[in-house]
Amino acid sequence: MAGDGLDAIFSPASIAIVGASRHIGKIGYEIVKNLLANGYRGSIYPINPKTDEVLGVKAYPSVAAVPGPIDLAVIVVPAAYALPAVEECGKKGVRGLVVITAGFREIGGAGLERERELLGLCKAYGMTMIGPNCMGVINTHPDVAMDATFAPTPPLRGHVSLVTQSGALGVAILEHAKSLGIGFAKFCSLGNKAQVSLNDLLQAWGDDPETKIIVAYIENFGNPKNFVRIAREVTKKKPVIAVKAGRSEAGGRATASHTGSLGGSDLAAEAVFNQTGVLRANAIEELFDYASAFSLGTLPKGNRVAVISDAGGPAIMAVDELSAQGLILSEFTQATKASLKSWAPPDASMANPIDLTPEGSLEDYRRALAAVLEDENVDAAIAVYVPPVRTDEVEWARVVWTTAQKHKKPVLCNFLGRTEDSPGFLELVSHGLPSYLYPESAARSLAALYRYAQYLKRDEGRTRTFEVSRARAGTILDTVLGESRTRLTEIESVEFLEAYGIQTARARMCKDIDEAAVVARQLGYPVVLKAVGRQLVHKTEQGAVVLDIRDERALRLEAMRLHHRMETQGIAIDGILVQEHFSRGKEVILGMTRDHVYGPFLVFGLGGIYVEYLKDVSFGLPPLTDQDAYRMIRAIRTYPLLTGVRGEPPRDIDALAEAILRFAQLVLDFDQIQEIDLNPIIALEEGKGYRAVDARIILTPPDSERT
Repeated sequence: MAGDGLDAIFSPASIAIVGASRHIGKIGYEIVKNLLANGYRGSIYPINPKTDEVLGVKAYPSVAAVPGPIDLAVIVVPAAYALPAVEECGKKGVRGLVVITAGFREIGGAGLERERELLGLCKAYGMTMIGPNCMGVINTHPDVAMDATFAPTPPLRGHVSLVTQSGALGVAILEHAKSLGIGFAKFCSLGNKAQVSLNDLLQAWGDDPETKIIVAYIENFGNPKNFVRIAREVTKKKPVIAVKAGRSEAGGRATASHTGSLGGSDLAAEAVFNQTGVLRANAIEELFDYASAFSLGTLPKGNRVAVISDAGGPAIMAVDELSAQGLILSEFTQATKASLKSWAPPDASMANPIDLTPEGSLEDYRRALAAVLEDENVDAAIAVYVPPVRTDEVEWARVVWTTAQKHKKPVLCNFLGRTEDSPGFLELVSHGLPSYLYPESAARSLAALYRYAQYLKRDEGRTRTFEVSRARAGTILDTVLGESRTRLTEIESVEFLEAYGIQTARARMCKDIDEAAVVARQLGYPVVLKAVGRQLVHKTEQGAVVLDIRDERALRLEAMRLHHRMETQGIAIDGILVQEHFSRGKEVILGMTRDHVYGPFLVFGLGGIYVEYLKDVSFGLPPLTDQDAYRMIRAIRTYPLLTGVRGEPPRDIDALAEAILRFAQLVLDFDQIQEIDLNPIIALEEGKGYRAVDARIILTPPDSERT
């Protein structure tokens, strides 16, 4: 991508519309119309060999016929003519392209080859391209005033920049944003993102002074590792809010067919957002709920919230959602309580949430809101209002925004029973105060502000690289694959993990009971016996594990019983593994699966035989920082069990964090590994480390196709 390519796309001094049309409703007509209607400051060159003008602007038969230079060309001709048009642009010296035309990778077959040729032309002529299969770009800056899209709704000027992978959703988003009073700095529909990607725009807009908030509709990540790196930097400067489509398997297939790109696991996407501070919205509506909240420009210093209402029901709904989002109700100071009590209406409830009842006056509402915002125990407020018949809703809205402006604390409103075009709603949003149709939306949006405020304080940590024996580990994998196997044996797994400094329970393979007795004496009792064989996958369910054997007599007896159980099930075994036993520890799991888009992503959680039922796990996408590892540990619901409960000693959390980091380094070093489960890992007492006591390591066959 040319270094100045994005400048040519978003701040062009001249634009050619290749495929401009005189017919209303045609894309080539709508783009010219939007450029004119929004007062584009540069030169417009409609390209159409069959006409002399389009919408009163002189038309040219070809790009080559344009007398002056062209910064940006918008391509809207049919797919069959797109490549010659792009090549002509390259010869003309055009620096930026927006290819609206569809019929490329998203259709497969011939479209794939057409897109490859398109990229080849961009590379050959040093052009930067948005698209293909997109709806265009917008820059509302007064010096540019460019709307190079076919969207019917002109955007408001503002400081939100939006990137979307769906053109149709882009049209709907622009329209919805206008009804909310949200203005844009820049807008980009990426389409197939054959060249310019979400990562490129994040990086550019992260340094754009006109952009205060970045919002995104994402169907798939082109390069997740780059996204993690870039998003970490950008979210420390400004909020990034995203909707990620394709949560379900069916949705993932649909996004692939839409843009011709694989979407990857939603669990991995969630890990990406958690690590980078990107705020994930669950729907387009929620995306703009959050954007409205961030337009305040004020973040809460803490999670203590006051709720003021003239009706109990909506206030309770707000409180329920605040609690679900991890926020708490403020405990007012004695001074605030005394102030409220001194003038409170007879039937009002002045405890948090404050319910003034419909009998409360506008002055009562003003005094209550001012009192809580002045309280040092209040970090933010939600103003809930159900307009009674006798009150002018605009007057109430004016009371709220004028009071809020006097304090540096976020105030979000729930204007119940009113639509987005109601006078009171418009009064609020036009004065920078976000308003929501329902109390839960206000509570969720406030929670997003709080999460981002906490993220800005977060220590991102540092990456650590450990000295390991990569060559030794690689030799083990080469041996396994050389024998046409895809699974490491127990002993190979132990040696492989030890090469990366991951603490394992000492173990030895034994060919018979006599050798097992010798090894047990060497390791020291108590020990564990495990039958080893290719048919043994879930050893516990198959009766292939015996725990806590404390002497040789018990060992010989249990070894015979173990052999008998395997024979009864028709399972051939290669021998018996004798392993040291740990009885006083908490069982956790550390695992990895390799996603076809994101690469390896990690799972940590409560382990043992119940992991599939409890599903108390967290996820991470390597490379990880040391703080990422600690956050993975703290993220599970049962984390308090690791810190010590009911008199139990705390577990060695520092050692577990190091294990996660070493594990992350391991899976990044060997892309032959498809899957690893270390379950259980015994988390020992603080200062004593941990032991991985069972490992399942699966490799990708060397002749398999990797995506």
